[in-house]
Amino acid sequence: MILDERHCRKKVYSQDLPVDISTSLLSLVAEESNLRARLQDEADLLEKELATLTTIRQNATCGCPATAAPIAFSVTLKNNIATLGKEQAIVYDEINLNIGNSFDARHGIFTAPVDGPYEFTFATLVPGGKHTGMEIVKNGESVAKTESGDSSYYTMGTNVVALDLKAGDEVWVRHIDQSDSNIINGQSHTSFSGYLIEG
Repeated sequence: MILDERHCRKKVYSQDLPVDISTSLLSLVAEESNLRARLQDEADLLEKELATLTTIRQNATCGCPATAAPIAFSVTLKNNIATLGKEQAIVYDEINLNIGNSFDARHGIFTAPVDGPYEFTFATLVPGGKHTGMEIVKNGESVAKTESGDSSYYTMGTNVVALDLKAGDEVWVRHIDQSDSNIINGQSHTSFSGYLIEG
């Protein structure tokens, strides 16, 4: 008669080993079985967490702040102006660039679409024998000026200014009311430009 392995093991334990050792061995076997089950559960849990982290990594995007859309304009004056009034805004008649459509060509005014630092440059050509002052203004308040003129020669006045603007703030160039002359030349020498400085 052939006995199976479990039966033989049971017979050996019962016949050849003391009871206390058999009990200890059976206890160790049970503990080992429990440890294996716990390790398997932990391995399954780690596998699920790894799968979740892998999915998150694959779907992750840069946490960097989004960059603002570019905002920039550049306009020039082609025709001369000989009748500037006091504090009259310069209406430039040639638009070279208007990214973001924030410059209003009808009135010569730039309106900030978003908060941020902006840089502006303006230049004015004045004919010989004339002295003309110009200024760049923010919401009607002067922030930078030029005065140029000579008894015989053409002169160019230019200035650059950086401004911290809030959305809706307006910036433009106007004739200084204390100016001796109301004449400026165009021919694309007189200009106004600005852009948003990206942080």
